[in-house]
This record gives sequence, C-alpha cells and structure tokens, in this order.
Amino acid sequence: MTYRMAAKFYDLFGSKNDLGFYKELAVRSRGKALELGVGTARVAIPLARAGVTVVGLDNSVHMLREAREKLAKESEDVRRRVIFRKGDMKDFELKQLFPFIYVPSSTFDHNITVKDQKRTLQCVYRHLEKAGVFAFDLEQVSPSKPEASWWIDRKETVGGKTVVRSIFTRRDRTKNKCSLNLFFEVYKNGKLLERYHEFGDVAIITKDEIVKMLEETGFKVISIYSSFDKSRYRKTSSKIVLVTERE
Repeated sequence: MTYRMAAKFYDLFGSKNDLGFYKELAVRSRGKALELGVGTARVAIPLARAGVTVVGLDNSVHMLREAREKLAKESEDVRRRVIFRKGDMKDFELKQLFPFIYVPSSTFDHNITVKDQKRTLQCVYRHLEKAGVFAFDLEQVSPSKPEASWWIDRKETVGGKTVVRSIFTRRDRTKNKCSLNLFFEVYKNGKLLERYHEFGDVAIITKDEIVKMLEETGFKVISIYSSFDKSRYRKTSSKIVLVTERE
C-alpha cells in the first residue's frame, strides 16, 4: 500500500482488537521489542506506556510523520521508549538483537512475492535473539468471498467534518494476491473538501505456506490462533495469528 497523504486518516478507521495480545507478549519478553510496519504507532505507543521500549520500522514517511506527531503528545517517559526508523521490512540492518519482534495489522501481507516473504523472515531471524519470540497476523480469505467487492465506511471528525472511505478489492487467484483501492473523501455540510486515493496489492498466504516458510527459515511455530483472543485456529476464520520462536 502507498499510504501517502491519506495516512492522516489511518487511525480513524484503523481500530483493531490486537493491542492486548501484542502487549502481553512484549511485556513478557523483557520489555524490548521491534515492530515492523509501525505505521502511526497505533500499537507501539500503548506498548511504551506499558514500559516496553519499541523500535518501530516503516517505509512510509507519511505514516512516520503521523507517528511522530502522536508520540510528541505523550509523556517524556513514553517518548524515550519509542524509536522510529525508516526502512523496508525485507531489507534492513539495525545492528542489534531483540527478544520480541512483531508485525501487526496484517502488514506481513504487503510482501507480495514468496521471495519477499522469505527475505522478511530472514531479516527477522537475524534480528531476533535465540529463543526470542516472533508474532504476526495474516488475513485469511474465505473461498466463498466474491472475487471483487466494494464496501464503504464513514466517520465523523472534529469541526463537523465527515470522512468517507470506500474500498474496492479484487482477488487474483493465479498470482495469490488481492489488489486494493482505497478512496477517502472529506465532506462538510455536504460539500466535498478533499479526496485521496491509495492503492496497492496484498498477498494471499495460506497457513500451510507460512508455516513451511517459517520452519525453513529456522522458526519453531508455538501457537496458531484464529483471533487475538487465542481461540483455536479454524479454516473458516478471517485471521491467522502466529506466535513463533527462534530455534
């Protein structure tokens, strides 16, 4: 995904139920973590409030700008615990190891090709301490879902403005990917004020495919859930939530 000027709307539509899950793992892992795809620091800042030091990596200057603006509003203790780095999850070198690395918000899906998926896992492996924990989540597409679909959401903001987000998705089964087009429109009193378009592709990765890649890279799969409440994995669930360990 591009996430350029519309990055300012990410948090408006980005609420998820994963905070407790990643926070528990981060606190348990001696309070130091690396987040890949930190975005607007939706997860990183709450972890820092819980006493975890987080290095957050992202390749979008627009998302990092939003993250820095949010962090600036936090206390000095929280600000000290979050460090942002611009970089690509499939090709980075931080010259330090972490007891816990995580990729929330199905961001791993942004690695479109198997080659890039493996490169990301190799980067994670190099930066993870021995017996360190690596956790992430993937979208799981139901075979019954239409090949193409539209959906629309809207949120009210300060100043009497309304933001409307329209999303068009189309699956390509031959290439195991899904194309996304996101349209953001800002209205006030029925008048269109702003319009933005974001686009990109995400990979469709099955449980068996990701488990095979993880094991080939040197990870031991500890748990596979269907949601962040740690419910048992099901083929019909919309999520694959994985907890692994570096062997």
